[in-house]
Amino acid sequence: MARRALAVALLALCAGACATERHTTYVTADAPRRPAMVGVTDVQLTAEARVACDSYGVPRDTANYGRCVRDEFAARRPG
Repeated sequence: MARRALAVALLALCAGACATERHTTYVTADAPRRPAMVGVTDVQLTAEARVACDSYGVPRDTANYGRCVRDEFAARRPG
């Protein structure tokens, strides 16, 4: 008799462990978009690009320096 009671209790525990869960996902409205960079001028972006190329060690007044500045400028430009 004790074995049957133990088996029933074990079966009840297993059945409770296998119960399914229900999840609820809430979707809210998107926040209004703000401009990524406000007030940054091309002059500022060019200056930042030159500083970056100088820090990379690219010699000034070379084709590689001009290419570096163009690439860095494009990477910093919003959009």
